Amino acid sequence: MSILIYLDQNTLSDLRQRKIDETDNREFTLLKLALKSPDVTVVYSHVTLSEIHQISSEQYRDEHIRLLDELSAQYIEPLSRNLNNQAASDIWVAYLDNIESNKKMGISDLMDVSQLSSRKMAGLPIEDSFDAINEKMKLALDDLISNCEQQLASIDVNTLDEPSKENYLNMTLQLPKLKEKSAALEAPKVDSSHILGPKSFRDIPELKALEITKLPVAEVVKAIESTFSNENSNFNWRDYFDDTPQNAVARAYSLMNWAGYYADDFDKVKKRSDRFNASNNDMQHAVCAIGVNFLLSRDNAFLKKAEACYAYINQGLIVCSPEYFLSNHCKFV
Repeated sequence: MSILIYLDQNTLSDLRQRKIDETDNREFTLLKLALKSPDVTVVYSHVTLSEIHQISSEQYRDEHIRLLDELSAQYIEPLSRNLNNQAASDIWVAYLDNIESNKKMGISDLMDVSQLSSRKMAGLPIEDSFDAINEKMKLALDDLISNCEQQLASIDVNTLDEPSKENYLNMTLQLPKLKEKSAALEAPKVDSSHILGPKSFRDIPELKALEITKLPVAEVVKAIESTFSNENSNFNWRDYFDDTPQNAVARAYSLMNWAGYYADDFDKVKKRSDRFNASNNDMQHAVCAIGVNFLLSRDNAFLKKAEACYAYINQGLIVCSPEYFLSNHCKFV
């Protein structure tokens, strides 16, 4: 059975041949050799593609895709989580087509608006009130639903096979329900005197008393979760999240960030980088890597949180740096 290895974006970048040649890095030469072993399958996700898409240089984007092809990397399908062994270059073309389709349908606009509340909660300087953001969300949803209705209206049902007709009918029935949900959306109730961002949570005496960086890794998330529940006694996670390993990891990662456990600087504004988005990508990498054997990264804060996430869901996944992987898990080194 093949060993599944997930690489974070920085590790993937360091494995590009041009980068190896420029740095003359022996460790990454060895790592690349190890990843090409017939016993290893490198896997990547939609988050990997999203971060490649954010690279400004087309040359560097192409280098990342060529590297995935060179490693015979397999794509984790976002919904089914099945591995797709199509060439990364083909997956990339389909990904770009999907981005254009999402823009036309209004999905991209909806996703941008949906982030505003989270950014505001994180303490970032969002001028819109929560009520104004909620109205923008409704408008974006209405545009999306309208576009879906137009798309469905343009389809000749008689040309569809039976499975497609069934899907068509299901979508047609879902749209009125989506309209109802859109109309019922409410802005979060946040007291105007409440200080937004993680500082107030990190200042809770019970949380400070935990000294979470000194706790055994398997106890970190449960300890933070208990403190949060004590502070918000009427809040129930299951009212907002399905009980899945993916949601559990996302929740655990976010809680650790807010509690200050090897936290990303997600609440900082920097000129040349979107730290909120970068932190969210790291969290999604941790979610996507569920089920693999190794997650490799040189980002110590990310490794610490990822390790605590997998301990929280009892996932036997080895989280380590490329150097540690080579030293402890590669016989040829």
